[in-house]
Amino acid sequence: MFDLNDDLKKIKTKVLVMSGISLFIALTQALPQKVAILGLDLSNNETMAGWFVLAVTAYFLISFIVFSIIEIIQYYLPALIGRKTAKTTGDTIGLTADECFPDHEHEYYDQDAGTTSGEMNDIKRKNQEITYKYKSNFVRVSNLVKLTTDVLFPIVFSFISLKLLSCFLISLQ
Repeated sequence: MFDLNDDLKKIKTKVLVMSGISLFIALTQALPQKVAILGLDLSNNETMAGWFVLAVTAYFLISFIVFSIIEIIQYYLPALIGRKTAKTTGDTIGLTADECFPDHEHEYYDQDAGTTSGEMNDIKRKNQEITYKYKSNFVRVSNLVKLTTDVLFPIVFSFISLKLLSCFLISLQ
């Protein structure tokens, strides 16, 4: 299943915190006079603190987007390569790998066919196929939920916060 690495989780936390601060400033229309994290006193120029918060939020958002894209590509790359190479054909006869070595799983001669042990083997094989199908569907849904909540939501939230803050800061000038 898809999961963000620890560094990306830290960046996500920073993006959400800074986006929350940006949204708070934009909605309350109250500029901070002091940036307490760095100990900067910007009481002479309040809009500078707003632009500083905007810049830091934008930096964390860009970092989060870039590292999220890399993380998502890294997770889905093997499946993408598998799909792209599945239909590769040879130059001489033009067969794919599946055509060269067809799956004869159900066509082999089973000396246990028609016996209780043969039936049990068939039941086990079918149960494994069903289990794989349900597990893969669960992984797909889980990945969709994680991508939505861990990647898409912070990005959308940050864009909205940055847009509102920039509109507020521009209206002050």
